[in-house]
Amino acid sequence: MATDPRQADPNRTLDLLWDVQAPPTRGPKPALSVRQIVDAAIAIADAEGVAAVSMRRVADDLGYTTMSLYRYVPSKTDLLDLMVEHAMHVADLPAGLTEWRDKLRWWATDTVDLYRRRRWALDVPLNSPPMGPNQIKRMEQGLAALDDTGLSGGEMLGILVVLSGYVRGHAQLATTLADVEKRTGTSQAVWDQAYGRMLTTFVNPDEHPTLARIVTQDAFDGYAEPDDEWLGDDFRFGLDLVLDGIARYVERRQDAMSPE
Repeated sequence: MATDPRQADPNRTLDLLWDVQAPPTRGPKPALSVRQIVDAAIAIADAEGVAAVSMRRVADDLGYTTMSLYRYVPSKTDLLDLMVEHAMHVADLPAGLTEWRDKLRWWATDTVDLYRRRRWALDVPLNSPPMGPNQIKRMEQGLAALDDTGLSGGEMLGILVVLSGYVRGHAQLATTLADVEKRTGTSQAVWDQAYGRMLTTFVNPDEHPTLARIVTQDAFDGYAEPDDEWLGDDFRFGLDLVLDGIARYVERRQDAMSPE
């Protein structure tokens, strides 16, 4: 049975990401480029979200037929992977950062800032570990930050998985909360008021003793009026917890490797 050329092919996607795919051999001389198609798709996602992106919509915006785009980008899966790769440009590590903790703090903060600017990237499913040049550059930066700690390659990769999970999870939470009015037609302030009513009306010391005590201590005040819609203070607090855990692990492993 013949394979549908528009079906996702991981090796074809890899060649597209690294720009080593063979040029089209049939039809007229190429009038488009993969980058033109990807840039048009990114413009749509920036304006309307990734759900608005389709091969037909991109073709219409470029003034071509849908089938003509498949000569360059054979599937929508390929297109989405290329969009994330090109939209999530990775900056160089700033000069002057020497400690692994400072490097990973920059790494995490820069990554979450990219998600802030390209919120739609969080809606693109992850089909594989990082494969594109920008994603591999990001991975190299994180691994290089840990390279002098004495950890094994497997340990360093595991730390990046944990840190990446925290960054992506925070970005998804912040995006969901920031878009609540668009999604529900009701402002975040009204949702916050309802949440406050729940805390003061339905949380009671008999059933929820710890939560009730925290409510009476006004611990939720900072959450009722967050510093910004992206929950920046929450991100920094959580990042410190993650980095503290990594630091303790590094210390424990270095102690174990030190001669007695």
